[in-house]
Amino acid sequence: MNDNIQTTTTGQTPPCVQQTIGKTKYLVEVYFSTTSTQSVEDKLKRVILHDLEHGK
Repeated sequence: MNDNIQTTTTGQTPPCVQQTIGKTKYLVEVYFSTTSTQSVEDKLKRVILHDLEHGK
């Protein structure tokens, strides 16, 4: 696996992560809601608990 990860945070575009695995380039854009009521910590806890409850 290629660990060359590039992060872009300039201009009006949302932050993104770009990674190349094999001959495929993946570009993941990050979006944060301005109306969110949960912290990142709360969301991660919720996801982890959900995975534990459902055997993932």
